[in-house]
Amino acid sequence: MIKAAATFLLATSSVSADPGHDEPTDVVQCTQNRTCLEIYMFDFFGDGWDGEQVYVETPWGDVFSRAPTCDMNPVVETLCTDVTGVYPMILIHENESYVPENYWEDFWKVSVIGCNTTGEYYTGGYNTTMIWHYEAPTDMWTLEYWENLWPNEKECDGCGDAKACKPKPRKKKKNNKKKKKPIKNDDTTSSNTSTYSTSSNSTSSEGKTKPRYGPPAVNVRVTMYDKEGDGWWMDNYHGASWYLADDTRTELFYTGTLCKGKRGYCNLCLGDGSYTIRFTGEADDEWTAWDFCNVRGGYAHELTFHVYKGKCYPDSLVSLETTCNGTVASMVTLHGVVALGGFNSEIFQEQDASVMGKVIAEFVNGWEAEALSVTSTTLDARELVMSNRRASEFTFDVDFTVSFVAESTYGVDGRDFRAVENMISNLADKLSTRFASANFVNNVNAAARLTSGSTLNQVRAAELVSLELDGITYSGVETMQASNLPALSDAYADYEQEYSYNYSTLALFFGALAVAFFAFVG
Repeated sequence: MIKAAATFLLATSSVSADPGHDEPTDVVQCTQNRTCLEIYMFDFFGDGWDGEQVYVETPWGDVFSRAPTCDMNPVVETLCTDVTGVYPMILIHENESYVPENYWEDFWKVSVIGCNTTGEYYTGGYNTTMIWHYEAPTDMWTLEYWENLWPNEKECDGCGDAKACKPKPRKKKKNNKKKKKPIKNDDTTSSNTSTYSTSSNSTSSEGKTKPRYGPPAVNVRVTMYDKEGDGWWMDNYHGASWYLADDTRTELFYTGTLCKGKRGYCNLCLGDGSYTIRFTGEADDEWTAWDFCNVRGGYAHELTFHVYKGKCYPDSLVSLETTCNGTVASMVTLHGVVALGGFNSEIFQEQDASVMGKVIAEFVNGWEAEALSVTSTTLDARELVMSNRRASEFTFDVDFTVSFVAESTYGVDGRDFRAVENMISNLADKLSTRFASANFVNNVNAAARLTSGSTLNQVRAAELVSLELDGITYSGVETMQASNLPALSDAYADYEQEYSYNYSTLALFFGALAVAFFAFVG
């Protein structure tokens, strides 16, 4: 068959596992006596690609695809053929509307190789296209078309676009001169003015959604350390770097590396919101490679953190090993307050606390009675909506805490602080309606009838007062080591020279990939 004329040889047995070394050139069998293409695929962090692959199409219509994984990184394939024709290649996700996580960590290189020799090569990342042509009579490969190629050698420019926040402007001196009062326009009535103002404010407030990130105003610093003293950077793209992205890991904000020396830093200006920062490089448990957001860690680690009201808060730290083989569980604890109205007495019965705990747990999907406890009750002066309200009725606030695993209970990544906040907000919206319903009051009354001495049968109205995050406990994560650096100050001029690194986020392109997918032939 004609497809047998092209062969992909799996070459991992002859590839060094250390990405810092040059790749071997003896991957082509000399008995073939022809020139081939070596396709080298690598993930900078080491946890593989998020569904994207390098696709190679043959002149006869077959498509082969391959990608690094946790278990195999890098991946090297060799394409040898005796069929003249065009061989398009692209690194992309099958679903063009999907943005892969950490796609900026994708790296691949295609080299023209002969018997123990390596010729020209071309380098790219996600969305890089190479169209090769092979001429069988002359045994020659030619790159005829390309898009989004990377330079074969990476330049080091330290911190790129990252920079500290601009200093706050000094307060202007007050002008003591009295300003003249504006002349009142008698043609504009107060009623018209008031109506216009109210209408404008109402319209602008409706449908407003909270932005994911606040305006950049908080100074943070990434400090980098190198054991050998020659920096992190390597011109073959295999040196250690850091990548700061959004909480979904699909939008890269900043990236940087240590160009030279034993120590360096990058200043960043961030707004309120949730983020991830990943540090690549070969794992070394004995070496502290970085210090950021009040914690320090090593290579091959990911830190999730959030910025809130001028401060940086670390959320969780995981290693490459955990990312590939471990499981992280986030135990979220909420504190809530439910107001119950209709009591005839100012005394809340002790046994009713446990009854309310069971009622609330049974009324909310995903909450277990064993993980919910009523912590206190207090008299409340609020007036709940009740028909035929009596003057002698009292309202109690019932405080409770409840814990659950965010991932298994609601499918929420508990390491993402913004996702947890959204989950709590959605829960609060739903429970506000449910707790105020007659169904919830009926459940409370029914539970009271099954408990001797309970006064919950007097409840005639309920209301969710608040539902807030009390804390998150993680299992399966790394123990975070506290930073040993002094608090960041605004006096940046007192520190050593800063580096800058210009990094362009790759643009997504390429149409739908309407081809059949086949595995590589070993």
